[in-house]
Amino acid sequence: MKRCPECRRDYYDDSLLYCLDDGTALLDGPSSMDEQRTVRLPDTGESPTAAAIDESATAILSDPNGRVVPARSWGKWLAIAGVVLLALAGAGVYKFWPESTRLSTQAIKIERLTTNGRSVNAAISPDGKFYVYTVDEGGKDSLWVRQLAASRDIQIIPAEEDVYYWGLTFTPDSNYINFAKVQFEKNVNWTLFQMPVLGGTQKMLIDDADGGVSYSPDGKQFAYFRPGHPNPGEDSLLVANAADGTGARIVATLKPPQSFLTRGRLPAWSPNGDTIACMMRDESVLSGRDRVVEISVADGTIQPVSTQEWNELYSVAWLPEKSGLVVLGAESSSKSWVGQIWRFSYPDGQPQRITTDLNDYRSLALTSDANSLVTVRSNTISNIWVAPNGDASRAAQIRSGGNNSEGQHALSFTPDGRIVFGSTASGAGDIWIMNADGSDPKQLTADAGENVSAIVTPDGRYIVFASLRNQQVNIWRMGLDGSRPVQLTQGRLNHSPSISADSRWVIYTDESSVNPYLTKVSIDGGEAVRVVDNYSNVAEVSPDGRWIICLYRKDDNSTWRYAVLPFEGGEPTKVFDLIGKSGDFRWSQDSRSVYYPRDGQGGVTNVWNLPLDDKPPKQVTDFKTEKIFNYAFSRDGKQMVLARGTTTSDVVLIKDFR
Repeated sequence: MKRCPECRRDYYDDSLLYCLDDGTALLDGPSSMDEQRTVRLPDTGESPTAAAIDESATAILSDPNGRVVPARSWGKWLAIAGVVLLALAGAGVYKFWPESTRLSTQAIKIERLTTNGRSVNAAISPDGKFYVYTVDEGGKDSLWVRQLAASRDIQIIPAEEDVYYWGLTFTPDSNYINFAKVQFEKNVNWTLFQMPVLGGTQKMLIDDADGGVSYSPDGKQFAYFRPGHPNPGEDSLLVANAADGTGARIVATLKPPQSFLTRGRLPAWSPNGDTIACMMRDESVLSGRDRVVEISVADGTIQPVSTQEWNELYSVAWLPEKSGLVVLGAESSSKSWVGQIWRFSYPDGQPQRITTDLNDYRSLALTSDANSLVTVRSNTISNIWVAPNGDASRAAQIRSGGNNSEGQHALSFTPDGRIVFGSTASGAGDIWIMNADGSDPKQLTADAGENVSAIVTPDGRYIVFASLRNQQVNIWRMGLDGSRPVQLTQGRLNHSPSISADSRWVIYTDESSVNPYLTKVSIDGGEAVRVVDNYSNVAEVSPDGRWIICLYRKDDNSTWRYAVLPFEGGEPTKVFDLIGKSGDFRWSQDSRSVYYPRDGQGGVTNVWNLPLDDKPPKQVTDFKTEKIFNYAFSRDGKQMVLARGTTTSDVVLIKDFR
């Protein structure tokens, strides 16, 4: 077990590295049974049995006050903070839970398979003998395989810059691995490859496949997704010959505002071969927008599998004999974007939780007999630091955020040196303010939806931010004390604000239609005006007020790149590629270069600077550990504030979940 040296809480999950309350590094230590606020997290992650709940009112998942969970993204580009997932325990509470949300009363077994802390995607072979997984090597992935009965992991594809492997699957005979090769910065089509399970020649099966495949029961065909097909803005489910990817035909096509969840996702062909389960999204709403549906292979008709609504769906898989499905997702009723695993009966669609902990799960694959599944379990800790002139050696942590997503989705300096930041400590995505040394933190928004992307106007009068309220995301402003909130835009999905140098205009992304466009509105509200006629996203206005840098795409046949545009709009003066985190750039004080974060060896993030006169980029910070989730500069450029921390993720094997 482990103990927090600050608050003295005990933890029984050896995979946890930091305290869930205050972010302090955990130490090995003895249990103290007389402490009243002990958190017990079994290292197996098992759901409590009914007997165990009756015997003890100790919270398996959290103390009686609940725990905050990490945030996840919503929309195509907009990241929004998650909220508190209240994990109630004790027999007195359990018996009053709605039947549809009760925990499984069967004890599951969880075994951690990797210990690198950087696993991203995983799959298990149908015969249960092998599992394959990717490792984040900092801006690139490596691909590994291991025989469950063995003790050695084998690297079958080494890491290559800007190459990632998503949609991992095995062939039905467990002899080959399929994966989609992804290259974000080069903006090339995602290509589906196949290779022997222990490595060897890679065989291309499909060009332009947006995830993995699912095989028909006889193994002769597979199903996959293709976005932008047959027309721009549309998504299609296709089937093709499994041997070589030929003979593709469309089974079903969705048109806006509906779409398939495709990127890195897999469809699920039913055991009887009649239908294919898919994850579908309704873009006309922003909460509870995802559904699990099944599509007839014969005629493409679409039917819902259950009435459950989801904020985000990640994976779906059938149980044998079409007796049910296993679903990985974030349910809408919890207002959380943290992935948990569920089991749904079929055809009545009754849900039951399999995992019930505070971790975040991604990726899901079952053996053919569904006795085992593999998934990736992760936990994120984010703390706020300040670094004078970006000097890592003088960086100081000013706030311990734990799992509260501190600073991840909002971080900005006021002209007088205070720091505006986002946090889920209140139980929702809210905006806070504190002094430069972390003292006197104050919550500015409360009971007002989910609030992110806060930025202070140069004149120091307002905080401008994006807010999800009443199924719409719009741009708002408020005073530095949280007073006088005013809604500035009236769209369906308006996000990522930036402020003009004179504080008169707000530049933001309007994604209310199928594609995003940079738009501006007065700081006092009023009519919105499109700035760029081409597809454009996530703007940053230069300090001298002359330029905008943004993500830019000329048309449907072009790829996303970076562009520098005149503030008044018009054609770009410079278009370029940038290796880094998409859209996370900042202008230098002299408006001659841009900063951007870049992951390096071991997933450690540092900030780099790229001059716009074609000189090579230079590394600015020199951190040796942790990721940078967000960052901002003071008005004079002498201080940098950063949201830094760790995301620990490993492959786990789950048994006895049926």
